[in-house]
Amino acid sequence: MNARERYIADLASHLSPLTDVERQDALEFYDEFIADGDLTSRQAIEGKLGTPRQLSRQILADYSIRANDQSAQDGRPASTHSSWRVFWWVLIAIITSPLTFGVGLAAVVILIAMAACLFGLAVGAVAVVGSLAVAAGATLYVGISMLFTAPMTGLYYGGIGLAAIGGFMVCLPLLYWLVRLLAQAVANFAKFIYRKIQTRGKGTNHETNV
Repeated sequence: MNARERYIADLASHLSPLTDVERQDALEFYDEFIADGDLTSRQAIEGKLGTPRQLSRQILADYSIRANDQSAQDGRPASTHSSWRVFWWVLIAIITSPLTFGVGLAAVVILIAMAACLFGLAVGAVAVVGSLAVAAGATLYVGISMLFTAPMTGLYYGGIGLAAIGGFMVCLPLLYWLVRLLAQAVANFAKFIYRKIQTRGKGTNHETNV
């Protein structure tokens, strides 16, 4: 097994999150890339592509971005899982890549800060809707318990409780949409940062080689 075959085998071991087809496509692409570049030693390959682990992080980030773009059709946000997967893989790719870490350190801080801010907004929205559900249940319980002792007061509180339950049912799909929208905003920003850093990193690497 030569250096190229060993590198591709090591790369394959780090691409388990991909499907078989995606993994095979990625391996074939980089196998041809190494062969076309006449990179015959492990040092030459890693000097161009990084270690198999480092390259795998970039591949996984690229595939997560592609899947997120395909999922977000017709202006609708992608699933929350897809959006947060983009955030994590982009973050890991920037941190672990020698080509992007130097130019992306400030971007990593900004990305984490934005994600934390939007996550806080999502948690706050969930807390508000959850509080509405608790208040609705408590008010309805008070209304029912007072129906036999103070009917008018019981009906009053029962009506408020039912109205609050109705408000909760309306807010629930809105909350789901809001969480997806915030997660997509994080993913979009991560994609923007990643593409900018990749372009800048390649430019810096080109200048160094020249």
